[in-house]
Amino acid sequence: MPLAALIAGLATTHLLDVFPPAWCLAASLATTLAACLVRSRFPFLLSLALFFFVWGQLSLQPYLRPDCALERLASGSPVVIDGELDCRPEPTASGGSRVYLQVDRVSVDDREVPASGRLLVYVKEGRVGLHTGDRVRFTSRIRVPRNLGLPGESDLVRRLAYQQVHATAFVLTPEDLVLLRGGKGWLHDIDLLAARLGGFISQVEPGAEGGVLKALLLGDRRDVPERLQEDFARSGVNHILSISGFHVGIVFLSLCHFLYYLARRSEWLALHVKLAPLAMLASLPMVVFYLFLSGQAPATLRSVLMICVVVAALRLKREVDPIHTIMLAACAILFAAPQTLFDISFQLSFLAIWGLSALTPPIAAPVGKAGRVGLWVLLLCIASAVAILATLVHVAYYFQRVSLIGLVANLLVVPLMGYGAVVLGFSALVLSCFWEAPAELPLHLAAILVRWADQVVEHLSRVPVLTGYLPDRLDLLLACLVLCAITFLKSNPMRVAAALPLLAALVVRAVPAAQGTDGSMRVYFLSVGQGDATLVHLPDGTWMLVDGGGNATDSDTRVGARLLLPALRALSVRRIDYLVLSHGHPDHLQGVLYLAANFEVGKLLIHPLTMASPELQQLKWVVTARDIPVLQLRADLPPVRLGGVLLQPLWPVAGTVVRSDANATSLVFGLAYGRTSILFTGDIGATQERELLDRGALQPCGLLKVAHHGSRHSSCDEFLAAVQPQTAVISAGYQNAFHLPAPATLARLQRHGARTCRTDLEGTVEAVCKADGTVLFSTFWGHFN
Repeated sequence: MPLAALIAGLATTHLLDVFPPAWCLAASLATTLAACLVRSRFPFLLSLALFFFVWGQLSLQPYLRPDCALERLASGSPVVIDGELDCRPEPTASGGSRVYLQVDRVSVDDREVPASGRLLVYVKEGRVGLHTGDRVRFTSRIRVPRNLGLPGESDLVRRLAYQQVHATAFVLTPEDLVLLRGGKGWLHDIDLLAARLGGFISQVEPGAEGGVLKALLLGDRRDVPERLQEDFARSGVNHILSISGFHVGIVFLSLCHFLYYLARRSEWLALHVKLAPLAMLASLPMVVFYLFLSGQAPATLRSVLMICVVVAALRLKREVDPIHTIMLAACAILFAAPQTLFDISFQLSFLAIWGLSALTPPIAAPVGKAGRVGLWVLLLCIASAVAILATLVHVAYYFQRVSLIGLVANLLVVPLMGYGAVVLGFSALVLSCFWEAPAELPLHLAAILVRWADQVVEHLSRVPVLTGYLPDRLDLLLACLVLCAITFLKSNPMRVAAALPLLAALVVRAVPAAQGTDGSMRVYFLSVGQGDATLVHLPDGTWMLVDGGGNATDSDTRVGARLLLPALRALSVRRIDYLVLSHGHPDHLQGVLYLAANFEVGKLLIHPLTMASPELQQLKWVVTARDIPVLQLRADLPPVRLGGVLLQPLWPVAGTVVRSDANATSLVFGLAYGRTSILFTGDIGATQERELLDRGALQPCGLLKVAHHGSRHSSCDEFLAAVQPQTAVISAGYQNAFHLPAPATLARLQRHGARTCRTDLEGTVEAVCKADGTVLFSTFWGHFN
């Protein structure tokens, strides 16, 4: 009851962002104490639930309503920041690092300003060789984090708030963080030990296997190749790469067996002490130490707490109930850190172990007569299937895909990496603390097992994953209620009566509804940062994507996986029928390349000059490998009718000279639907705009996609006078380094009477275009602040 009420309070505040007055907590506590004097249990239980519900609501207030002095210093001017690392630096997918600092000094124009708070520092490239407790100084601009305003995006602002981060900074390299003083204390010493052990693994096994071993044993995934991580995720065994309860359980059991074996060598201990409880108690400090060594992930903390509860219960000769143990561990974590409830790893870890505890015993009961090996295989199959079922809805919600091949992958990978590589690797780490030479042998053996597991994962990752299931928050609640019904209802008839309707509701909601069309064309100008991506829902129900966003200064930006794919899933897009690329610059190409390789694409629409550019070599390979038809768009050809609209290519024209700047040969085209017309201009400049004017190719349009993110070198007066846009949409990143859109361009658009919409300020812009010329705009995916 207390745990359910606490979770309800946390979820209510998380969704509604409302807090009760502080006196409500004292009032509910007084009511609970008064209810103790009543003979009936109901008033006490009700008041106790109310107390924990209010506690859950108020416990999030420090995270969502903080008094952060760093936010007030956010500006475009650099400041000097002093602070101390309060945790181990984290690697990023692009090869950089994230550093969390407790700031205590900020200098503005050589003047010290009182400021304090937790600051997240993004390091663009390179690993940060700093540890907990180190004091650093650096110069950077302080920024307040913002969401892009994109359908399906992860709520970055809320996620950082739960880490008590309300301001961020950015540096290029680790050398920009000047070490003022080395850290002290036991956490600093543990970080140093983790770094030394990681260096030992890299020295002995410098390849991908060493990176996987560091992830398995130390929680450090920075050396695991991105492609291999994707293979693990597609195979449904990504949990193996994160230190979870499974790893901690294996380490604990290995320690118990080893210590029990040593204790049996002593005749005195064997005669005077119960060896099994002694081995378990002696293993606990080492497991707790391993928790801090591996980075204190929520799943690891949950496992350590459950082990402590089990050992204490056995010591006190009390019965151990797995469900109660799980709930007790959850209470301990949420009472200390309530925001952990919204951590993905916390949710998946508890759901998996909850499902295993509640569903495995009744399913496994009929197979008890199988042989020893057969029983072990059957139990592993059942456990794998139960874990997949228990987390299926949440995995689909957070990752927009479900890997059913995980049932097979777990059978093959878990023995190799769990029971084999983890035990051998952990033994090697312990031995290396005393003598490194003999520790290399078990590490080599562990690497061999990892190599075999990697090969299995590589083959299984080619099996298609389920991507059509897109649950929402109601589905998450229904899935949890199903587990509650199976776990807490006493009799089987009651369980069936409660669980079956909930399961039926989940199944019915999982069936995708037929997408009807209302006879309009919907255009989504996606807010993907400093890049271009426009999604068009054509009148006949097909989809067109014009450019895919990206980063002009960072070719490793994962805009496709991080931004574009979740947006398509949120808008129920299961196929891009027409994929259009204006030119080959990264801020337009990166998302197109990702979708061409990983999404269902009908046709690629592109100009021959763009297709011939060297930057598109990888796209050519992908298109050829996946057999995607290519439709050439040329201004000397007639308009193309697609999905109920007319697409008219306008630029480049035949004979256009190929220049070093791909912007000059950007694809310019118009989309006409009845009396509504939209002009897409890519990144052309004023020179190309005037050439279009000289050819007489421009007609008035209702909606203009402004060229080159609103650059001052585009959208000249003559061009705007010819196209006469009623509304102009500018795609740009918030406070981008190029200072786009330019004030001069905004002034010109205003002079010509165009209403201006900007993705950097308003988020994703939706335009509903009707055949009679009516265009309705909305920005309901806009920024939260």
